[in-house]
Formats: sequence, C-alpha cells, structure tokens
Amino acid sequence: HTVPVRDGLPDLAAARVDTVQLQASADVPEGSVALVGGTVITMHGGVVHAPGTVIVRGNRIAAVGDAESVETPAGATVIDCAGRTLMPGLIDAHGHIDGVYGNGVTPQKQAPRFAALAFGVTTNFDPYPSELPTFESTETTQAGLTTGPRWIGTGSAIHGRPHNFFHLYTPLDSYADALRVVGDKKNLGAIAVKSYKWPARRHRQMLVKAAREHGVNIVVEGETHFYNNVSMILDGHTNLEHNFPVATVYDDVVQLMALAGVSNTPTLVVAFGELFGENWAYQHSTPWKDPRVRTYIQACLSGYSPLGTPYEAPPHSRAMTTIHVADELYDVGVLAVSRSVQKLDDAGVRINAGSHGEMPGLAMHWEMNLLAEGGMAPERVLRTATINSAESLGVGDQIGSLEVGKLADLIVLAANPLEDIRNSSSVIMTMVNGRLYDAETLDQIAPNKQPRSRFYWEVQDTNGIDWSEAWGGGCG
Repeated sequence: HTVPVRDGLPDLAAARVDTVQLQASADVPEGSVALVGGTVITMHGGVVHAPGTVIVRGNRIAAVGDAESVETPAGATVIDCAGRTLMPGLIDAHGHIDGVYGNGVTPQKQAPRFAALAFGVTTNFDPYPSELPTFESTETTQAGLTTGPRWIGTGSAIHGRPHNFFHLYTPLDSYADALRVVGDKKNLGAIAVKSYKWPARRHRQMLVKAAREHGVNIVVEGETHFYNNVSMILDGHTNLEHNFPVATVYDDVVQLMALAGVSNTPTLVVAFGELFGENWAYQHSTPWKDPRVRTYIQACLSGYSPLGTPYEAPPHSRAMTTIHVADELYDVGVLAVSRSVQKLDDAGVRINAGSHGEMPGLAMHWEMNLLAEGGMAPERVLRTATINSAESLGVGDQIGSLEVGKLADLIVLAANPLEDIRNSSSVIMTMVNGRLYDAETLDQIAPNKQPRSRFYWEVQDTNGIDWSEAWGGGCG
C-alpha cells in the first residue's frame, strides 16, 4: 500500500493498492498406499469392514471395502494392518493450538501440530486464532510447507466490546459494516467467522445475515451466560461453541436446539459452569508419561488450572497443580453436563468434539472419554470427532469418513474404539493428505520414507541432559 500524507495525516482516499498475484501448487504425494487386513470403521452409514482394505492414490481414497473384494494396485506401498483398526482422522472442532497470538508470525515447524498428528488429529478448527497467521497456516499446510493437521480458522473473533485484551473490537454502525467485515475474512479464506461478546442482539443478527449472504458459517460463544446462549440460537448462528453453563438442560432447550438446526461443540474439557473436565482427566490419567507427550509437548495450556498457575507449563507441572475432588462431585458437575449433551445428541442435534487445545492432540481423547462418561455410545462419540465435525464445518463432502473420492485422512489404531472408546488414543499411524506417518516418531513411512527433521531443542548442545526425560518425569 502506498499512502500519501496530507496535512500531516494519511490520505486514505488517495491511497494506491497494489495486488500481487502469488500462486502455489497444492501438495499431492505421488504413488499409492494400500492399508490391508485391518478392521475399517468407515463412519459412513455405520459400515465396518472386518477385515477391510483402504487404497489411497495421491491424496484421495481410491477404494475401501472388504479385504477380499478390494484389489491392491501394482506398485503400491502395502501396510499390513492385521489386528489393527482404521478410521477417519480426528477433526478437532475447537482447538486453540495456534500458539502465536499477537506475534504475527507462525513458525513453519510447530511442535503442537506434530503432537496433534501423533494423537490422530488430521484437521484442526480454531474459532479464536490470530487473524492473518491462521489463514497463512491454511495455505502453507495445503502447499505442503507446514507439517500438521489441515488448518481451518475463523480469523480473529468479530468482537463486540471496546475493552478486551486482544484489542479486537469491531464497531458495527450499520449492516454495511457487517457485510464488509465478514466479506474481508471470506476474501482471506475464511469458511467460518466468529461472533463474540455482542451485548445487543441487533449486531449479532446483522453478522448472521452477512454470513448467510457471503455463504460462510458463523459460530458463536455464549460467555457462560445461559440466556445469551438461548438468544444466540434464536438469532440463527450455525454452531454454539462450548456448553450451556448449567449441569442439566431440559426438554425446552433440547427442542429449541433440535428445531433450530444448530450444531454444538461442548468442549467438556473446559466445561462452563462446572469444574473443567481437564481436571478429571489429570486426576484419572498420567499424560506426562506418554512418549508422544514427552517428545512434542514442552508446554500445555496450564492457565485454566483452578490453582492459578501460569498460562503455559510442562504437562507434569500442570498435573502437579491440578485439583483433586471426589468422583461424586464430577458426577454432579462435568459428567452431568455430558449427560445433557447426550440428550441433545439423542434429539438429533449435531454434536462435535473439541479439545480447546488444553493438551495438543491428547485433549481430543479426553473430550471423547468425557462424552462417553455421560452415556454416549462409542459409535456416537466417534461421529462427534469425525463426520459430525466435518459436516458442521461444511466440508463433509471432503473429509470425516472413509469414502471413495474423499481426502485421504485416516488413522491406524492398535485397538478398536468401538469396543472401548479409550482405545481411541492408541494411534500408531496417522495419514493426512495421503502421507502416512509413524505416530511416535512422525517419520513419513508411505508413500515414500522420509525421517522427521529435528526440532531446534534437539540440535543444540544440552550438556548431556535429555530434556524430554527432565520435563516428562516430574510426576513419575
């Protein structure tokens, strides 16, 4: 932009805007991969092939079916999946693993994205990222310059209050303003925008109308206010982020949600109105011992601990500062919220799984476990983390199930999550966009072999100290 100055002030009316035409090819690997002999959970019409085979050509699924009926193409890299389970890659429908808030630049190689892949997350939707870096991440991932899940973000929230930490206030004096701000984000690549903290419903309604006119989804968050949630649903938003801030919802709310056609991402790991579900996870598991955590997660989101810890800390430090309560208190708290979510699911409301990014990758499995603890059957839980989230984002024709023609995003598990949802974390291989990675090393193993390059802390002199042992063993 060249902006002339008049009387000491920039003359925006006389500014010249230059457009740079920059194009890059999307990443499509060469070759074919055949994953043969495993139990294949397609998430399409309840179909399971046991044993089954999935054929991937380039970055698309070329065939899926019973093992005896699907022929392995000549020259394909064959992956023996006997005794293992294949399913679509997980879609984190509310994952704050951007990690660059306010910095303006995303590192090309970011450890939380490797952590996400290590735990089977192949798509991440962030409803509150940085503005330009998130759209940049979408493009660099598509171009194969960034290793990690597919990246979908809203850009910065369209914020309705003048005083906020991130200085995101967006005045809406007219419907034209709403059209402009939503259109600007669409032009940057947004397929969804976020309406946030608008006290007046007329502003929300202008944004909803503008989103419909531009053909993008508009998600909303209720700030832990029940009646705000209700009016947001009435206003026509497409997805409600977080749960209703009450332990129990009744039939009037269930019917409202079902008839409105709005989807919901409850994020029980940070359940509004109750002790967060992540505390339940820390109390009932030892995440800091997982080798994938020790390799890729130097710091997790620690600031939501009830004990007032720093915003970031190593996983074992967050675990040491968590709060322990009787299981009965979880039962009347976050697990009661989970039972309310099951009511919504039973009524036909589309429920999505979202981790909030509390522990990159692993927190998706915490969320799935919490949904199951509320009574949701394993198959329904798997839907929340795959096809439901894809359809809520408007990309169900591309990802979310194992079907011919869809993008080749899938995971290979050591155990079947339909038998026990806790098996969802037994990821041993992750394929994103046709590239298959070993879940622990993140070395690419098909369609060609390529070792993971080292992170900066793995190449500098550590004076003989193994940082993963030092950071990962604090609560052993």
